[in-house]
Amino acid sequence: MIAACFTQDFVPFGREYSRRHPGTFQLQVQNTVSAEHGVPLLKSFRDISIQEHNKKEQWLFHQIPHEVNQDLCDEELYFSGNTVVWSKGGQNGTRSIVKTFTVDTPVVQALWSNFILPASGIPEDIAGFSPQAGELQSGVCVVESGSISFFIEKGGEYNIALPFQVASTWMIENGLLFERTVSPTEIATGKRNSPSQTTVFSMLHPLDEVAPVITKTSSPGSCPKISYLTDNTQHIIFTSVEPSLVFTYDTMVGVHSAWRVRKARLDECNTVCGLMENSFYHPAAMATPMGMNQSSSSHSRFIGSLSAQSPSISPMRSFSGRVSSPGIIPGRSQSLSPAVGSMAAVSRSQSPAMGLNSMHRLLSPSPSVARSPGNYFRTPPVGSHNVSLINESYTDWVEPLKPEVCFEHLWTEPAPAIRDGSLGKSSKAFLTRDLCGQQYLCYVISYRQQLRCVKFEESNDLSQLIFGTVAVIPAKDAVPIESLDLLVLLDPTGGLWVYSGTTKINRLHVPTLPLGSGSLSMLRTTTPINSPSRGGYFTSSRPPSAMEAGFDEEMTQMSPVPTELEDSSQFDEFPVQSSFIQGIKDNVGARFTIELMNNHLCRTTMPAITSSPGIEMCLQALKHMLPKDLAISILGKWYTMRNTPGGLGNQSEWSLFSKCLLSMMGYDTTRLALTNQHELDTSMSPVVAVKRPKQSDQGSDDDWEGLLSSTHHQYTIQCMEPVLGLTHCTAIPDASSYSKPCAINTNATLFPHIPAVMMGLHLVYEEMKLNTLLTEDVEKLVPILYQIASDLKCSNYTDYYCRDFQQLFDAVDDVSQITEDHLHKMVYPGVFTQFVPSVLQWLQSNLRGDDPGSLPYIPGVCNNIKNVISLYALLLKRDLATEQAIDKCLRRVAPAGHRAPTCDLSMSRSFSRSFSICVPSASVPERIVLYMTEIGMTYQDLEYLPVGVSLPLREAIFHCRCNAPSDWTEQAYTLIGRQDLSQLLGMENKKPQAPPGIYTKQPHPQSKRSKDEEDGMEHMDEELLRLRFSDDLRVQEVRRLLQSSRPARIALVQRPEVSDHDFIEEQEKHLYSICIRTMALPVGRGMFTLSTYHPLPTEAIPIPKLCLTGKAPPRNATVDLTHIDTPANMSAWPQFHNGVAAGLRIANSSQVDTTWIIYNKPKSNEFTNEYAGFLMALGLNGHLNLNTLNIHDYLSKGHEMITVGLLLGMAAAKRGTMDLATMKLLSIHVPALLPPTSTELNVPHNVQVAGVLGVGLVYQGTAHRHTAEVLLSEIGRPPGPEMENCNDRESYSLAAGMALGLVMFGRGSEIVGTPDLSMADTLYHFMVGGHKRPLSGPNKERYKSPSCQIKEGDSVNVDVTSPGATLALGMLYFKTNNSAVAEWLIASDTQFMLDHVRPDFLMLRTLSRGLVMWDSVIPTFQWLTGNLPPIIQKYAFTQGQVQDDDTPVDFETMSQAYCNIVGGGCMVIGLKFAGTANKQAFDTLKECMRMSLEIVSCPSHVEQAGKITVENTMMSILLALAMVMSGTGNLEILRMCRMLRARVGPHSLGVMYGSHMAISMSLGLLFLGGGRYSLKTTADSIAVMLCAFYPKFPIHSNDNRYHLQALRHLYVMAADPRLVLPRDVDTGHPCYVPMEVKFKDTDVYRNVSFSTSAPCLLPELDIIEEVKITGPRYWPITFHLNKNWNNLQLVLQNNGTLYVKQRAGHLSYVEDPKGYRSMLAKSLTSDHSSHSSVKPDVVKAFTSDPRLLALTEYFLNTKNMKDVDFLQILSSIVYECVTKEKPESIPSYVDLHQSLDRTQFGKRTGGVCQLKLVLSYYGSRFCLGGREETSEQLMKLEFLMALKSKLENILDRWQTDNMDLLVKYLQGEVLKGQETSHLSAYLCWFEIPTPTQISKVIVEGAPTLPVLCANLPQLSVGTVMRILTAWQAAV
Repeated sequence: MIAACFTQDFVPFGREYSRRHPGTFQLQVQNTVSAEHGVPLLKSFRDISIQEHNKKEQWLFHQIPHEVNQDLCDEELYFSGNTVVWSKGGQNGTRSIVKTFTVDTPVVQALWSNFILPASGIPEDIAGFSPQAGELQSGVCVVESGSISFFIEKGGEYNIALPFQVASTWMIENGLLFERTVSPTEIATGKRNSPSQTTVFSMLHPLDEVAPVITKTSSPGSCPKISYLTDNTQHIIFTSVEPSLVFTYDTMVGVHSAWRVRKARLDECNTVCGLMENSFYHPAAMATPMGMNQSSSSHSRFIGSLSAQSPSISPMRSFSGRVSSPGIIPGRSQSLSPAVGSMAAVSRSQSPAMGLNSMHRLLSPSPSVARSPGNYFRTPPVGSHNVSLINESYTDWVEPLKPEVCFEHLWTEPAPAIRDGSLGKSSKAFLTRDLCGQQYLCYVISYRQQLRCVKFEESNDLSQLIFGTVAVIPAKDAVPIESLDLLVLLDPTGGLWVYSGTTKINRLHVPTLPLGSGSLSMLRTTTPINSPSRGGYFTSSRPPSAMEAGFDEEMTQMSPVPTELEDSSQFDEFPVQSSFIQGIKDNVGARFTIELMNNHLCRTTMPAITSSPGIEMCLQALKHMLPKDLAISILGKWYTMRNTPGGLGNQSEWSLFSKCLLSMMGYDTTRLALTNQHELDTSMSPVVAVKRPKQSDQGSDDDWEGLLSSTHHQYTIQCMEPVLGLTHCTAIPDASSYSKPCAINTNATLFPHIPAVMMGLHLVYEEMKLNTLLTEDVEKLVPILYQIASDLKCSNYTDYYCRDFQQLFDAVDDVSQITEDHLHKMVYPGVFTQFVPSVLQWLQSNLRGDDPGSLPYIPGVCNNIKNVISLYALLLKRDLATEQAIDKCLRRVAPAGHRAPTCDLSMSRSFSRSFSICVPSASVPERIVLYMTEIGMTYQDLEYLPVGVSLPLREAIFHCRCNAPSDWTEQAYTLIGRQDLSQLLGMENKKPQAPPGIYTKQPHPQSKRSKDEEDGMEHMDEELLRLRFSDDLRVQEVRRLLQSSRPARIALVQRPEVSDHDFIEEQEKHLYSICIRTMALPVGRGMFTLSTYHPLPTEAIPIPKLCLTGKAPPRNATVDLTHIDTPANMSAWPQFHNGVAAGLRIANSSQVDTTWIIYNKPKSNEFTNEYAGFLMALGLNGHLNLNTLNIHDYLSKGHEMITVGLLLGMAAAKRGTMDLATMKLLSIHVPALLPPTSTELNVPHNVQVAGVLGVGLVYQGTAHRHTAEVLLSEIGRPPGPEMENCNDRESYSLAAGMALGLVMFGRGSEIVGTPDLSMADTLYHFMVGGHKRPLSGPNKERYKSPSCQIKEGDSVNVDVTSPGATLALGMLYFKTNNSAVAEWLIASDTQFMLDHVRPDFLMLRTLSRGLVMWDSVIPTFQWLTGNLPPIIQKYAFTQGQVQDDDTPVDFETMSQAYCNIVGGGCMVIGLKFAGTANKQAFDTLKECMRMSLEIVSCPSHVEQAGKITVENTMMSILLALAMVMSGTGNLEILRMCRMLRARVGPHSLGVMYGSHMAISMSLGLLFLGGGRYSLKTTADSIAVMLCAFYPKFPIHSNDNRYHLQALRHLYVMAADPRLVLPRDVDTGHPCYVPMEVKFKDTDVYRNVSFSTSAPCLLPELDIIEEVKITGPRYWPITFHLNKNWNNLQLVLQNNGTLYVKQRAGHLSYVEDPKGYRSMLAKSLTSDHSSHSSVKPDVVKAFTSDPRLLALTEYFLNTKNMKDVDFLQILSSIVYECVTKEKPESIPSYVDLHQSLDRTQFGKRTGGVCQLKLVLSYYGSRFCLGGREETSEQLMKLEFLMALKSKLENILDRWQTDNMDLLVKYLQGEVLKGQETSHLSAYLCWFEIPTPTQISKVIVEGAPTLPVLCANLPQLSVGTVMRILTAWQAAV
């Protein structure tokens, strides 16, 4: 009898929880205009019923891994009424709610389900056979009568209305099946093959249509038959996901069938649809039901005739009454969810109550259905005309839905002689496995009280399932125990039985239920159904301790006769009539529920088959080695013996296992020394001791024996023996008590298979020896093996076991129960050999150079053997390919006559598919590491292997760690301890994330102020800025210079003669001059804070206020601009820039969607300028995700700033895409792109400018011809018509020129061959002027009426057209080096020609000429002066110094030309070397700035050129400087900016708003993106930088005459994240790391590289080919252009975080900047003799690893350590490992040292074998480090030699003292009772042959060394000499 455990009363958790649930409640939905006038009334009546409805409750369970500890926990899904409760079990027996759902109508069913959301959109061919890749969506599906709701576990939901009423729902793989209700009328009607008659439908995703299911049946010799599943007598009983099956019952024939569920193939769909064409179809009589919206789709189709005879609604396509939902694409009729009135999808944002007004539901004619509360519309009654939902005018032929799922027939049970009809339908069906893995399909026939089981298996090609015959077992109910591969059934008499497949194991006893024949009156008081629920994983009202009933009380009910618990067969004889059990259900894991007759429930658990991993492996091996039926019988007997009522008692599981196994072999276990010893150990059981009568008060021998057998005594022995140096000894039982003559039982089940059992257990023994955690299990298993081997006369095996555990010398039986005759009756498997298969000996032989052949292993059991030998094969057979090497070394043990589920794939085949290293092209260490990764071995698995076995694998890891290849996998890098490279590789699969702790960082101390005082520069990455700029406070200074949110300080002193009123005006004038500077600061602040803020999705982004007030000390009186005249709306554009700066803070990795953008709208309904700038910023950084309705809402308000920001933002977001929707939006605002006859729109001028430049952005780099033509004509757009286009025409013309340049950037050489498009000629005409050319095309009609304000005459107004045309010409011919165009742009060298050109145009011409001659631009002062004509060089700024009366010179013209040409040249240098920090360019520009400052300081020079000209030139030079040094935070430029921005007040009248804007932009560029960004110099970037840094600045804050201020922010598209920020992968802290960058070779230079220290900005990736992390303190990382360059790009995109790993023997540069600490420590310990006295402080100087520091603190401290010798050894080990970068070898050192301790290796010889293996490896030719290069080895040879010497000294002394013992061993004498001491260690270390091998040596006369060496050639001379010494001693 088997006893269940953990039995508790059970109440579903959801039942109790739902009592406290509020249930259904109605949401008030406002502003809903409903056309369904009857719906409110119907809703009022829907709950009124004359029938009494009892709530139906159901629940189901499944198991999932717990998110905390990954243990399996149970989930419960409970539903009752309208409520579903989803809960799961937690730790400590608690349960928690996952989610509750309440729906409108009663829940029909609730179940878990999975769907696949396709990655590439919804597939066109829904019936395709290829599986769809995509995102797995898991969740709960709630089924109502006419709709379903799918709630995704990660959030979100789908609501789907169904075109029929659901009878039942079933889960299939990634989908659902629906079985619809069938009315009696339909049952009476004959079926036909049409989708309208289909009874089963499928849905593969909630966004897909519900599709009919087709069936495919085939009979031998005939074609397969494919049809719709229209048989209404077929009912689904059960579905399975793996394998994909559906089990049905035919009520007509009375048979069950199994079908394979798969996707329908395209040819099958076409076949079914083709058959339908010949069916009965006709256009239906058209009528539209009341309340249905008319379909506007011309493609809507509906399969005809919703006939009066068929009330079911067929799931055909119609778009009537569709309500859009997220994810539904308009116009995709194939892929949308069905909407035949009732198939309207509800938006996931709506509540169920809101869905009532939008979901149309159909009501079938059935009266019972008519009362369903979910249906509100009636179809015509039965007998009326046919109804269709399509428009009356539409009479096209109908198109059926394509099926998605096909049922392919597999098996049908034999037809019974007497049909049971619907009574024969199975009540339950499930899949189960037996203990050997055979699969069964089981189903319970309640009517006949039968459990029918059908065995099935996959065919050889795995293409189909083959079913066997039906086995019938009498049973009322049954459940599978999936985790144990068992079956529990309730027999007709009410008893519970345990089966494995169809094999009966034993009766199941549930402790808390009565055993005897009882009735309901015998039941104890159970928990009421409504009791509160608490307890374990399942709810119980009693604590577990109260439920554990003692077995002793129940035994008296069965029989007064005492029984032997071991003989479990006696339990079969009890006549048990437990008729109070009604059923069993709810199986999950090892638990199931018992339902009693009084409807009470209790939950019980099946006991485990074993709790020992060693026994588990033994059982698995027996399953493999024995025939299948025998294995099931053996496992069943073991399961019964282990789990008898009363449990194991006080005996160990291993002793019970050995007794069970040996008894099944036929042994008389009462006569065996092995099992008798167990009896002695367990004789003093507590139960027996209590019952023994007390004889007297005096002690007795029994008391002493009881003390010796106690666990306390065993514990004392283990503790005291090592301390006292005692040798472990065991008492030898009296042989007379158990060795009486006896024989083995040859009729025992396992007797013939004893050799197979022994080989299986031996391979398990070898497997467990490779796991140091299973040492105790090895000690328990080896006596069993020794017993069997000695009885089988396998002397090699017995000697092998004795050498491992020398206590076995005492364990031999005097008399064996197996005789020679018995040996001949046994079956010896092929794997059985006389030579012992030993992993360690195999490794030892191979390392010596021998070839011991292949090693056997049991697949699925001996995983360690398989993995270790496979890895050693790569080491030993390094010249062979991987699969060949493994095949030579491993031999798979075949199963015993059956195909067991071994889960054993061919390693080589799977390996070759995954890696390309089958050919040994990679080095041996790399091959080993990659194969370890392939088989899933981790570093933790290496820790479990013995030291000697794992050493070569650790060496391979050690050699790969320093120079890891760049193309490995993430798992391989983790294995070798390079978590830095692993993290790097993991970035590919991750989205860009915020830097660590970005949400939890404390703001900067300056930013700890109220929300009103936020300056927009909080949340900067302080860690980065501290590392990059650690020497000064430049970052804080930049923050001070750019802050614009606090009042300015007005520190003026009132002079005595100034009145108070005048002083107030004076203060306000001073404030106004400061406000001009303040209003220009947001542009620079946007640069400084670019992409530095990660907003929370639940919070609006803070926009700092633009403060234009002041504070006057000492009283801090507020000063504002109320008493002086200021320009109107002077803060409009500054506020726009303030909004842009706030929006640009948002980082790329932030979550921004439409909802959040709208959430940030101003609280008032009026738009603000800040919000306009915010929208533009979102477009610039790619976050402007607005749908069309929101865009229309914004534009319809008519807010000029909003329109400008939105147009530029959308154009930037769609840059270079030629997006049609964006182009249409822009065209509305650009009259030139509209037809001439279109309605004239009143578009503001600034909006037109933004629109025309937006066109250029959308078409950037495309060379789109039509767009280019339009933009070319717009440069010279005349004023008019009438009052239009009269103001600020210059900015429009410039924008058109810039847009043309963006579209045609660098394409000048491509348009030379198109004579009809004389673009260059036209641009030159616009640049230099001349007669106007006649208008053509649409412009001729548009501008036929002249302007009312401006009369330009017949000449081109170059003041308007020249700037745009000049820039366009330069951009058009960018980098073409076209000398002809360059000649057009060169400055004239005569006074006359210079007088005809505006001086500021010379700046643009010089700039454009530099663009054309890009390759010749050199950052030298000579190149700059080369642009100046000689006349200008001669006469500029020389008035009053040069006297030349012959040539009249206009010194002002010359000086102005000089300034502008130099400014234009500086801008060219700034553009070409932007972001490069080129020193030559910096020096040249700095020299120009110095000259400018000299000119400014000289009034006469300023007077010659003019203040505005000099100021403009100086600002251009400053911007160019900042462009070159962008992101570097250069101090010299920062000082220049600080000096120039201080020019406010009456003494600086020439410093306008534009100057301050240029200064703030320069400041921002220096610290672009908080030091993370720089500028790139690609062609598209230079184009947008020209727009942003256009060298003409506004005069006042509202000045947009020459250049639209909003364009200043386009630099964002040229910003490039180039910062590398190293972070220590272990601590997560940023750190300094040396880095080397190598440039690509060019014609000018080769092999150029430079060294720097990260964090730093890299050069542009286009010009470098390699980046290395160098230096001695960190492991190297190399990024190379041809290998892993994409990883470097990912690093830069992911906030620049590069994880690095610090070497073990070094400190970081923060802790030890110069390396002095480690140098000092090394100098103190340079003398190797001092290593034994290493102090903890010395180790701290080498490393900051917390594990190493803890080791030194606790173990290298003389206060804590009493063993001085071990302290010295450990100190030396730690120092050696830390300084040589191999701390992972410390455990190996300690392990070897500890295992060779004299008190240890006498018992077991594992340590001796491991040391021998280590020495063999280092002495072999296979050593990875080479024999000479000891510095590259993990372990020092000196240490190993010291251990070897110490060990041999011990063994030599032992040999001298115990020579007689050694002689007895070699002579084959029994050593029982002898003091063996170090015999086993001696035999293993010196490889002494076995007595059998010695006996074969025949020597005539006295033996000599040469003679023995000749007879024992495999032994070393030293070993032979020891044998000779023993031989001579014996003689």
